[in-house]
Amino acid sequence: MILRYTLAVVLFAVTGSALIAASAGSLGQAGVRGALLGAALASLGAIFGMSVLARSFERGPRQFYGAVMLGILGRLTLFCAVLVYVGLRRPADYSLPAIALSLVGFFFVFQALEVRFVLKGSKGRTS
Repeated sequence: MILRYTLAVVLFAVTGSALIAASAGSLGQAGVRGALLGAALASLGAIFGMSVLARSFERGPRQFYGAVMLGILGRLTLFCAVLVYVGLRRPADYSLPAIALSLVGFFFVFQALEVRFVLKGSKGRTS
């Protein structure tokens, strides 16, 4: 399950990154770099979150809900840390709004994908 999810995340990330790179004229170089950084971080967060969920699937509902919370808090911590770092350092190479919008956009796409895989993986199981 985790391998198929990882492949789907990578496919969405590569497709989104190609679209971001294709719109370099309207975003500018800093915007493209920021959006690509956001896409990469959202992808890593999604794979980390699903690997924690997949590990807790067989352990029971309490561990599963704990893994859900750990995944959510881990992603939010990663995203906030990167946004604070880029906001404080203010490198000219990255656009802070582009990073934030890319993180949020890819986060919701990967959340929908994660829910699909969790529901598909839990089919036929009872607590």
